[in-house]
Amino acid sequence: MIINQLLPTLSYGDAVSNSAVNIMKLLKGLGIKSNIYAQNIHPKMAKYASHADDCPKNQPIIYHLSTGSDLAYTIPSYTKTKILIYHNVTPPGFFTGYSGAMRRLCSEGREQLAYLANHMDLSIADSEYNRLELVELKYNNTFTSPIIINYEDYNIEPDRKTLQSLRDESDTTKFLFVGRIAPNKKQEDVIKVFYYYYKFINPKSKLYLVGSSGGMERYFSELQTLIKYLSLEERIIITGHIPFDKILAYYAGSDIFLCMSEHEGFCVPLIEAMHFGLPVVAYKSSAISDTLGNGGILTLSKDYKSTAELIEVLLRDPKLQSKLKENQIKQLKRFSKQAAVKKFEELLKQNSII
Repeated sequence: MIINQLLPTLSYGDAVSNSAVNIMKLLKGLGIKSNIYAQNIHPKMAKYASHADDCPKNQPIIYHLSTGSDLAYTIPSYTKTKILIYHNVTPPGFFTGYSGAMRRLCSEGREQLAYLANHMDLSIADSEYNRLELVELKYNNTFTSPIIINYEDYNIEPDRKTLQSLRDESDTTKFLFVGRIAPNKKQEDVIKVFYYYYKFINPKSKLYLVGSSGGMERYFSELQTLIKYLSLEERIIITGHIPFDKILAYYAGSDIFLCMSEHEGFCVPLIEAMHFGLPVVAYKSSAISDTLGNGGILTLSKDYKSTAELIEVLLRDPKLQSKLKENQIKQLKRFSKQAAVKKFEELLKQNSII
């Protein structure tokens, strides 16, 4: 038996790409042949994939949908079982005025999602939020199965220099958000919450925004203007794209993870923050409540002052932090690699795919 996977881009370090590789390994472990095909393949991922043009049309296919791609229109030509894994597509309106290319790509992704509704035999979403979108579009046979995460990757040693620099400022409260610089991530709201915390609660604090701004130069410029307007140039560090071991250092060396994002299909950084035992405060939107569960505190509004005060209460309450850590351990078990692999395998068997 063979089950292949198809996606527009196989990136290095990307959650969707890692998921595809993990699914390939899972299938091979079950004695099923499996290959990955993509239009764009990062050099470091070349050993895992071949070009999309070489994908056989007479074999079962898993199509990963997270962005717009003409590959979607080839799916009806596949003659065997067709499976969708939906990672969500950012609503294009977030990119209005920031990136015409991204707005166009996301618009195409949304159109293609609707187009595929009558062409899939099985549709899997990696969050309940994503699954409900499929139901709204009249997809049949929808299920939820979380992203398969390589927790072992978090066990490598964090960058020593970065971690030491954070620990050297032991008297400074360090805010963290990890995610690409993009309008849907709402880094400006993270900055505004931090401003109130720094200005009125604790002047010994810093904010680290970790993530690449590639393709989002206009939004990045707006963030810089805001930081300058609020006189926070010395208190906010935007790292840009950095190696994974440095990202781990920021997780290990920070005090609070603050997420104000308004659209997430899953939000792996929440899992990463919980893995490192960081207290988490997040705005309740999209898939965030499902991923975070009781592992952090959800806010229902963008009240910057109240959120800043909430963070201070959390940081000063060891019992509350301890309870959240207990909840994080439970939530991490729910999304453990073993549980995710088991769930995916069960879905394939339940639907007579394998």
